[in-house]
Amino acid sequence: MATSTTSSENPIAKPPAEQSRAYYAKKLALIVIGVVIVRLAVLLLTPLDLFYDEAQYWYWSQDLALGYFSKPPLVGWLIAATTAVCGNTEGCIRSAAPLFHGITTMLVFGLAASLYAARTAFFAALGYLFAIAVSASSLLISTDVPLLVCWVAGLWAFVHYTRTPSATLAVGFGLAIAIGLNAKYAMIYFPLCALAYLAFTRDMRPLLKRGDLWLGVGIGLLGFLPNLIWNIQHEFITFSHTGENISGGGLTFDPVSFLEFFGSQFAVAGPILFAALLFAIVKRWRSDTPNADRLLLFFSLPIIGLLSLQAFQSSANYNWAATAYPALIVVTTAILLDRARWQWIRWNLITCIALAVIMLGSALAALTVRPDHPIIASTNLEDMFGWAEHAEELSTRLDRLEPDTIVTVGRRYSAGFAYYLRDREETLRAFRHDGSPARNHFEFTAPWGRPGPGERAVIISPGNISPLRGARLVGVVEADDGAAPFRSNSYLFLAVGPDE
Repeated sequence: MATSTTSSENPIAKPPAEQSRAYYAKKLALIVIGVVIVRLAVLLLTPLDLFYDEAQYWYWSQDLALGYFSKPPLVGWLIAATTAVCGNTEGCIRSAAPLFHGITTMLVFGLAASLYAARTAFFAALGYLFAIAVSASSLLISTDVPLLVCWVAGLWAFVHYTRTPSATLAVGFGLAIAIGLNAKYAMIYFPLCALAYLAFTRDMRPLLKRGDLWLGVGIGLLGFLPNLIWNIQHEFITFSHTGENISGGGLTFDPVSFLEFFGSQFAVAGPILFAALLFAIVKRWRSDTPNADRLLLFFSLPIIGLLSLQAFQSSANYNWAATAYPALIVVTTAILLDRARWQWIRWNLITCIALAVIMLGSALAALTVRPDHPIIASTNLEDMFGWAEHAEELSTRLDRLEPDTIVTVGRRYSAGFAYYLRDREETLRAFRHDGSPARNHFEFTAPWGRPGPGERAVIISPGNISPLRGARLVGVVEADDGAAPFRSNSYLFLAVGPDE
C-alpha cells in the first residue's frame, strides 16, 4: 500500500485524535442541512412543471391503495404525507426528495463509519450527497427516493448483524426490506446480495444456520404481502408491467444498449469515482479492511453486473442500478483514501458539485429556455415545460365546449392533465379501445371507449387523428399558445352519445 502523506501535503489526511466520529458527523450534518435547504428553495422557486411520472405519483396519492399499476404504493403515500402538510404545489409534491436524500446521506455516513475510519465515512457521505444522480433526483420525486433510505438503513443494520448477530438487528434489516419492497421491487436485491455474501464468505457461513437471520428475511418478505394481495386482486397487473419492462421487446442482443447503460453509470455516482472503482478492480486494490470491502462489493457489483446483462439482452434504465451506489461510493472512497489517492476524491467532488450547481441554476432559469432547444429536446426535460399554461388554455376551450367527460389519450396526457386540470369538475377518463389491454394506470382504473347515452365528451389528444371514429375535431391548442411553450399541439375532439 502507498505510504501516507503528511497533513501539509494531503488536505484530507487523517485528523487529530480529538476529531472523532462525532466531529465528522456534526460537520457533515451542517453541510447536509445547508444543501437540503438550498435544494428545497430551488424546488419552491423553479418554474419547471411536474414531469408526467411525478404527476402520476401525485394522482396515486389522491387514492391511497396497497398497490398501483406500475409500482408499489410507498411513493403515493409519501406524496400524500407531504401534500397534507404544504399543499398540492409542485414544490411540495417534490419536497420529500431533498429531505430523504439528506437522511440517506447521514445513513451512508453511519454505514461507512461502522466499517472504516470516520474520515472515510465523511468523504463517502459527501460523495453520495453530491453524486450526479442524487443531485438530479433531489429535484424530482421518484420511487428511488424512499428506496435508498430503506436500502442504506437495512445495510447498516446488516453490517452490525454480521458482527454481533441478534434478533433485534435481524428485525431491523427485515423491516428495511419490507418497507423498501413497498417503494420499489428493486429492494429484492437486498436479501439476495446478503445471502450471497454469507454463502460465499467462509467466516460468515455459520450465520446461515441462525434462526434470527431467517426471521429478518421472513419479516422483509412478509412486509411485501399486502402488495402481493393487491396484485392478486388486480390481475397481477404490477408484476406483469414490471416483467414487460424487463423483457422489453423480447430477448435480443444489443451491444449498443449495453454500452449506453454502462456508460451512463459514470454519470450516476460521478465519472471519476466510477472510473476509480474499475481501476481498483483491475489493479486488485483494496483498503486496509478487506472484509469490509468484500461485503460492500457484494452489495454493488452483482447488481451492476446483472443489469448490464439485462441491458445487453434487452434494455435497462440508468437508474435501475441505484441501489448499488451507496455501497460502491463507500468502498471506492475507502480504497482511494487508503491508497492516498485523495486527488481522485477531490476532483470527483469538484466535478459533482459543479454539475450540481449547474442543475440548480438550470432549474431556476428554466423559463428562459425553450423545450425545442437541442439540449432539452434530446432529454425528457422537454416534458417539464408549459403544462400549466397549456392546461389553462385548454380549460378556456373546455368551458366553451361544456363537456360531461374529459378524455385524455396516452399516459403522458392522462398523468399531466390529471394534475394540471385537477380543479375542473368534469370526470377525467383515459381513452382505451374496447377489448384492448390497459397500458397504464389511467387506462386500468378509468377507461373510456365511447360515449354513453346523452354523454358529451371531449377527447384531448397529442395526435391530429381522432382515436374514436365519429368524433369530430373542434379545436386545437397549439404548443405556443400559452405563456410558456409546450412540447406538442393538443387536438380536441367532441364525441356525443346517443340520445337517452
